[in-house]
Amino acid sequence: MYEDEKTQQNLIAFKPQLETISKKGIALIVFLSLVILFGLFCLYTQITKGHIVTGMRDNVVWGLYIVNFIFFIGISYAGALISGILHLLRVPWRTPIIRMAEMITVISTMIGPAYILLCIGRLDRLPNLLLFGRIQSPIIWDVIAITTYLSGSIIFLYLAMIRDLAILRENPVKVARWRNPIYKFLSVRYKDTTKQKELLNVSTDLLSIVIIPLAILVHSVLAWIFGMTLRPGWHSTIFAPYFVIAAVYSGTGVLIMVMWVFRRIYHLETQITKIHFNYLGIIMIILGALYGYFTFSEYLTSWYGSIKWDMEVLFRLFNPNEYFLQFVFAVFIGVLVPIIIVTVPKFRNINSIAFAASIAVLALWIKRYLIIIPTLETPLLPLHDLRPEYAHYSATWVEWGLTFAGIALFILLFYLFSKFIPILPVVRTGEEKDYSRLRKIVFEKQMKQVIRDNKKIDAAAIGLIMLLTLGTFSGLKAQDEPEIKTVLKLDYFHIDSSQNLTATLRAKVAGKFLPLQGMEIMFNYRQGSNLTSLGKAITNEKGKVSIGIPENILASGGDRGIFSFEASFSGKDKYPGASAVTSMKPLKIEMAFLQKDSEKIASLKAFELDANNTWVPVENLDILFYVPRTFSLLKVGKASFVNGLTSLDFPTTLPGNQLGYLTLLAKVEDNDVYGNVEVSGTINWGKPLPRLKIIKRGLGDTNAPLWMVYTLIVLLSLVWFHYMYVIFTVFRIRHQGKS
Repeated sequence: MYEDEKTQQNLIAFKPQLETISKKGIALIVFLSLVILFGLFCLYTQITKGHIVTGMRDNVVWGLYIVNFIFFIGISYAGALISGILHLLRVPWRTPIIRMAEMITVISTMIGPAYILLCIGRLDRLPNLLLFGRIQSPIIWDVIAITTYLSGSIIFLYLAMIRDLAILRENPVKVARWRNPIYKFLSVRYKDTTKQKELLNVSTDLLSIVIIPLAILVHSVLAWIFGMTLRPGWHSTIFAPYFVIAAVYSGTGVLIMVMWVFRRIYHLETQITKIHFNYLGIIMIILGALYGYFTFSEYLTSWYGSIKWDMEVLFRLFNPNEYFLQFVFAVFIGVLVPIIIVTVPKFRNINSIAFAASIAVLALWIKRYLIIIPTLETPLLPLHDLRPEYAHYSATWVEWGLTFAGIALFILLFYLFSKFIPILPVVRTGEEKDYSRLRKIVFEKQMKQVIRDNKKIDAAAIGLIMLLTLGTFSGLKAQDEPEIKTVLKLDYFHIDSSQNLTATLRAKVAGKFLPLQGMEIMFNYRQGSNLTSLGKAITNEKGKVSIGIPENILASGGDRGIFSFEASFSGKDKYPGASAVTSMKPLKIEMAFLQKDSEKIASLKAFELDANNTWVPVENLDILFYVPRTFSLLKVGKASFVNGLTSLDFPTTLPGNQLGYLTLLAKVEDNDVYGNVEVSGTINWGKPLPRLKIIKRGLGDTNAPLWMVYTLIVLLSLVWFHYMYVIFTVFRIRHQGKS
C-alpha cells in the first residue's frame, strides 16, 4: 500500500498511543470499571427487588431511564449528521473530527436502547416484542429504526477505518499482538489501488447519503411516540423537528467535549486546532438558536391556547417550588451562554467553547427530563393515591447508579476504541493541504475587523443602557405608593331548584382590578331590623365564593315578599374592608315542551311572590334563551312574559347529540328585582349527529392502514438494499486485493 510522508508521520505519532497505556489511563479504566460494576449491582438490586427500588410509580411510569435513552440516541444522530454532511460536502477541516463523530454515533446507539430494557419490569417478556409486536405501533417503528440505524452507523464507521486498518496491517503493533490478525482480516486486502479507492469512495458517499435522512427519520419516529400520545406537554405537531434540532445541538456539544478531552490526552494541538472549535462552535450556536426558537414557539402556543391540562404542566414548570430553576437553565442558560461565548471574540477560545458545549449538553439532558417528568406528574384523571412518592417523581440511588454507569461505559468504550484504532485518521487524502493555514489568515483578518466593529457597537450599547437605567430609576422614584381599594359585589342566583348567593371580592390596584383569594366573607339575611347570619366562606382563586340560601329563610316570606341579603369583608393585611347588599323577589319559572304538527314550542310560565306571600303571574319581564355549545352558550331567542306566559319556537336546525338531545336554557340575567334566575330542559328535538366514522390510524388501531405498512416496508427495504450493496462492495474490494 502506498504511504506518503504525511501518513508515515501520522503513523509514527499515533502508533505509540496504540501500544502503551499510561498510569493515568490505567487509573481511568479502573475508576470507570468500578462505576460500571456499581451500576451492575444496581441492576441486580432492581431485578431481585423489583421497580419499587426506583422512583417510578403508577403515574410516573418513566424516569431517568427514558431521559437517558432519548439523550444518548439524540447525541448519536448528531454524530451521523455531522460526519455525513461534512463528508459529502468535502469540507477540508473535517478530517480530525469526523472519526470522533462516527464513534459517538456507534457507541451512543449501543448504550441508549439499553435504558429501555431497564424500564421493563419483566425482562422475560422481552421476546414478546418481536413475536407479537404490532407493526402499526410507533414503538415497533422505533425498535426497527434504531436497529437499522445502528447497522448503518457501524458500516459507515468501518468504511472510514479501512485505510487505517490497512496501514496497521502492514505495520504490526508490538504489544497485544492478537490485534494484528484482526487488523489483517478487517482491512480486506486493501492496497489503495485505483479500483479499490473508487469502490471505497463510492460506498462511503452512498452510505453518507443514506445515513443523513435515516438519522432524521429515526429521531422523528422517537418524537412521534410522544407527539401521538394525547398527553399535555407531548401532543404537538412540531415535536419531530424539535427533537431533531435538540438532538443535533446536544450531539455537537458532546463532539466538542470529546475533541477537547482527546486533544489534551493525546496532545493533538497540531491536528485539532482552534479553527475546528470555532467552526463547530458556530454550528452549535446556529443549532442553539433554532432550538431556542422551537422552544419559544412550543411554550407560547401552549400558554396562549390556555388549555386546562397544558396550563397545569406550564404551572409546574413556572413554579419556583417545582421545576422553575431547571426550566430556566434548560431554556435560557443552555441557549444564551453558548451563543454569548462563541459570538463575543473576547470570550471565544478553546476552553471557553468546550465549557459552552458542556453547558449545552447539560441543559439538553435537563430538557429531556422536563419533557417527561412534569407531564407524567399531571395526569388527565385526578390522583387517587396522594402519597408523595406516587404524586411526584424522585429518582433513587439505583437510577442514578445506572445513569452514571451508562456515562462511564460511554467514556470507557471511547477510550478503549482509541487504543485499538487511532482516534484521528492516519491516512490523509490530501484535501486539507494548506487549507488550514489559508483559513487561519482569513479568519484572523475577519476577527480583527469584527473586534473593531464590536468596540464601536459596545460603546454605543453601554451609553444606551446607562440612559435607559437612569430613566427607569427616575421613573420608579417618581411613582407614589399605589392606593388599594377593595370592591365587593353580591349577586343572587336561582338555577333550577338551587338558590344561592355569590360574592366577588376584588382589589383595585393602580387602576387594575385583581381577584383576592383566601379571604373570608360573611353572609347575612336582613328582615326589618333583624340580622340573621347565613355563614362564612373563603374566596377561591377568582375571588369568588358562594353560599346556599337555607329553606327556612325562603319560607319566611321575607319583608312583604322582598328578601335582603348582605355580604361583608372585614379586611386583611393591606386590603381594607368592604360590604355589599342585594335584594330580590322570588321568581318561579316552569318550562314545558309542546309539539303541534310540525311546530315545536318551548312554553314558559313565570310567577312571583307578592306581599301576601302568594304566587301571582309576572308581567313585562324579559327572558333570554340559550343552547349550550362546546365552549360557550349560543343565544337562540328572546321573549317577554305577558300574564305569566311566554313561548319560543324551538330551533330544530341545531345539532344535538347522536340521539338528537340538546338542552335549552331560559335565563333572567342581572334583573334589579329578581336577580339571576335560570331554568333548563332537555328534549330530543335537535339534529342527530352523524354516526362516528372510524378512521384507521397507526396508534391504537388493531389493523394498521395498508399505506402505512407498505411505506414502512418500502423505506426499510431501500435502506437495507443499500446496506447490502455496500457490503457487497467491501467483498469486491477484498477480491481486488488478490490481484
